[in-house]
Amino acid sequence: MIVFQSNFVTAGIVTLASSTIATHSVAQSAAPTRADSQVMFVLDGSNSMWGQIDGVAKISIAKEVMTDLIQDWDEEIPVGLVAYGHRNKNDCRDIEVISTPGTENRRRLIEEVQSISPRGKTPITQSLFTAANSFEGKVANPQVVLVSDGLETCEGDPCAMAYAYNYSNPGFDVHVIGFDVNEEESKALACIAEESGGLFFRANNADELQDALKQTLEVVTSVPPKPVPVPDAVPAEPEPSLTLFAKLCESCEATAGDFRWIVRDGETVLHDGLSDIYPDAPQLAPGEYDVEVRYKSSVLVRKGRIAIGEDGAQISPLNLNGGAARLFAFATDDTSIPADPILYRFAPIIDGQVQDVIAENAASNAETWLPAGRYKVTVAHKAVTGEAEIEIIAGKETEYEFDLRTGYVQPDVVLFAGGEIRRSNMFYRLRDASTGVETAAAVGEGSPAMAAKPGRYDLEIDFRTPSFLGGATIEFPVEVKAGGTTKGPFNLNVGRFEYEITSKSGRKIDGLWLNPINEDGSLAKNIGFSLSSKLHGYASAGKYTLLIQVEGERTHIEPFDIVPGEVRQLQIELP
Repeated sequence: MIVFQSNFVTAGIVTLASSTIATHSVAQSAAPTRADSQVMFVLDGSNSMWGQIDGVAKISIAKEVMTDLIQDWDEEIPVGLVAYGHRNKNDCRDIEVISTPGTENRRRLIEEVQSISPRGKTPITQSLFTAANSFEGKVANPQVVLVSDGLETCEGDPCAMAYAYNYSNPGFDVHVIGFDVNEEESKALACIAEESGGLFFRANNADELQDALKQTLEVVTSVPPKPVPVPDAVPAEPEPSLTLFAKLCESCEATAGDFRWIVRDGETVLHDGLSDIYPDAPQLAPGEYDVEVRYKSSVLVRKGRIAIGEDGAQISPLNLNGGAARLFAFATDDTSIPADPILYRFAPIIDGQVQDVIAENAASNAETWLPAGRYKVTVAHKAVTGEAEIEIIAGKETEYEFDLRTGYVQPDVVLFAGGEIRRSNMFYRLRDASTGVETAAAVGEGSPAMAAKPGRYDLEIDFRTPSFLGGATIEFPVEVKAGGTTKGPFNLNVGRFEYEITSKSGRKIDGLWLNPINEDGSLAKNIGFSLSSKLHGYASAGKYTLLIQVEGERTHIEPFDIVPGEVRQLQIELP
């Protein structure tokens, strides 16, 4: 059985083969026949499989590798399929036995693999248990191959489960491939293989994943299984002379894991590291010490004092008084797919005032550990933003979901009805129709589409001609829909004017303005400015005059009309 599992943490890049571990049950097992082996694929459908390796989603890599594997599978070896986390979000019970082990219908298995879309959590322990109980009848060589990019997220203990099941069902081996894992995750995953008698590999990409599966499957289907070398024994680590303890809330259990300590005696740092203090390090004599404790690599830090008793042990744990936020944001109507890219920012609220941002997270459904209190959370997906206030409770996890469904505005503009679409010399502003707040802006041709949440907006299009004389600023009501792009076309309803100014005396102009004329005959504000005596411009439909300045003297010419789609020729002769 092959289990694809993932966690919400994206791990660092590692290398295949150098960390292969095998335990005694593989090397010493009796030689089964090919018919004795049964394998089940259990494919991860959890949310974190949207994480990327070299620009490719891990779920895409897993699907490709699984499809190739099923296509080339030995038809004599029964194979089945289990999937989990692919139907419901935040549901540790979302585990489905799609097919029990058999030798037929490989095409359906491939179709089921290709149809999986990551959504939910990662229940490793229950997935192993469910798949182990899916073998039909007595199987001498039931095989499990777990491919994981992280750790259990549903409070199970897969290491203990693998040991217990192998103890009661000899021959039940769990082989583990750590897919893009860090050192801590690698150590935890290797434990599953060790306790059940399986192999452990680390793989970083599609090629390494295929290679790891190939090596593993050669063992689980071979007659007899190939002996696997056991690495040289590693000298046992010395026992710590003192282990420090902390907790996340007053009623929480005190633990030593995931905390980093700085212990001082006055100005002297006696310890800077994890909870265990070894004999070769400075020792803490009975007494009190100033400490600074950080949970994982988060901003959850607490300064305080601890006491070491006469027996050399810590008297009471330090309470960090912190909890976690687990946020999720979606930007399409499929609310199970996380918005990507995403950035969450956390700013504490103290006495009603929002403080500076103290933490950021660029992943959905990932823990952000914070001191207990109230926070303003802002989220950004491309040009779309959101915000909320959340309460972090010590020892608890706070969940919040952001609706960032996004639409776009990328206007197609025509100068008059039936005219060609153009975007040059345009300035765009998008304002919320109800509040008047500007939400996006863009300039000219080639600018990216303006992103906005679904709703009603006012789109202002400011058109300026290259001559800077004339132009139009017009506002259009628009509706933005999730996943859609509003284009128009938007008709500016403008006409063109061309002018040429001559002077009998040869004098040159030193100022030229376009003056709109109101319906009551008064003059509106000038539009643009030019020093050219021969040029062209555009203006909205209406009545206009040109204000010409020559040697400080200003003169208005006779009014003229601008008609959309037409060209107004102006021949102007000055004394």
